[in-house]
Amino acid sequence: QQQLQQQLLSGMGHMAPLPQGLPTGLAMMNMNGVPQLVAVMPQYLLPQTTPAGLLPQQPPPQHYPYHPSSLPPMGGWDPVAMSAAMGGAPQKPPPPLQPHGGGWMGGGGGKIGKHDAAGGGGGEARHHPKRLMFRGREIRTVDEAHEMGGLRELAHEQNGCRFLQDQLDLRHKPHVDLIFEATKEDVVSLGMDPFGNYLVQKLVQYGTGEQRAALIDGTVERMVEVALNVHGTRVVQKMVECADSAAQQSALCAALLPSIMQLIRDMNANHVVQRCLAALPAELAAGIYDRAVSDCLAIATHRHGCCVLQRCLDHAPAPHREEIIGEVVRLAPKLVVDPFGNYVVQYILDLRQPPLTHAIVQALRGGFAELSLQKFSSNVIEKCLKSGDPTAVAVVANELTASEAFATLLHDPFANYVLQTLLTVGKDDVVALLVAKITPHLPTLRSTLYGKRIQAKLLKRCPATKAALPQR
Repeated sequence: QQQLQQQLLSGMGHMAPLPQGLPTGLAMMNMNGVPQLVAVMPQYLLPQTTPAGLLPQQPPPQHYPYHPSSLPPMGGWDPVAMSAAMGGAPQKPPPPLQPHGGGWMGGGGGKIGKHDAAGGGGGEARHHPKRLMFRGREIRTVDEAHEMGGLRELAHEQNGCRFLQDQLDLRHKPHVDLIFEATKEDVVSLGMDPFGNYLVQKLVQYGTGEQRAALIDGTVERMVEVALNVHGTRVVQKMVECADSAAQQSALCAALLPSIMQLIRDMNANHVVQRCLAALPAELAAGIYDRAVSDCLAIATHRHGCCVLQRCLDHAPAPHREEIIGEVVRLAPKLVVDPFGNYVVQYILDLRQPPLTHAIVQALRGGFAELSLQKFSSNVIEKCLKSGDPTAVAVVANELTASEAFATLLHDPFANYVLQTLLTVGKDDVVALLVAKITPHLPTLRSTLYGKRIQAKLLKRCPATKAALPQR
């Protein structure tokens, strides 16, 4: 051992055998000053072409457990032969691999089952859900929990609530009734709970009409509070969706309509209003449509209100729809410059109805040049051009080409896109008018990035203008 340590410390690069008694076939090697334990193949197992000087010349030791004469044949690994070669008692071979689902697993007695929640399988069992312990006792069924008087308490616990949800999914009416009776008094607190809200939703969905009405009546006084809650909003939406009687729908509207503007502007409750528009009869949702007309500007310019207003246009009957559109057209000059209101105007343009497109173009007439220079309104003008209406395209083209700020439009980060769209969708007479207006400015187009884009679009539409460009 002392001799081996001296060899390693001296920085020698050759491999030294370990002291007697340690596993044969291992050696210590000094590599860059760091001792490393490496595996060494005996000399008699190396090909004859291997230089003899690379490894120490050692005769095969008698005690070496893997002598070639005792190794198993090369045809494959035989655990019985290997055990005998190592001097031990013959070992029983492992059971063959059995097909199991999408892969292979060790075989065994019994039938092959599906994987359980923990990733196992085999045997007769198909599913082993996590055990639910309550008051020191394992709960397996709703009846056991009811006998212990613990259904209400389980509904407020994470694991217990999930257990009850699984039981409701089975739609066994006696169990649904037991869970309903135990939790109907806590519908508000459960509805705003991160886990309990899912239980209330399932009760609303699977319960009878009388049970659903009782849940709605138990929430009416605090319906707005629940709708504003990040978890409760899902419960109220489910109530609106599943309400199957005029009495239930009327109760919901009576609770929500007095605070409709607060609900529209809330990030959670606005989804309740949208669900009311989609699920309730038009006569019950009329209050929402009336408010959309009277407070159109406040709703359309709000982050969440603009989405509600678009759903009003989707679901409103013809009379209410015409009133909302008329108000949007009247307010178009204010809406197109707003970060959210411009989407409402674009939504109407996407309908591709020429009378509506003409109405909006007429409302914006006289300000297209100025509106093209602004971020949000420039998107609306592009939408007017892409509507495919030749009258709208001609009106916009005439205003832009007659503007005293035309040179500014060419190099503006927003207006240049309006001009590019005009070059793309305009007919020949419109493009000819635009080319005549752009030609005097050709020498300066390449001075800005936006001017270069217009030049590229111009050359693509009118290759003949290339001769008028300044030579480099």
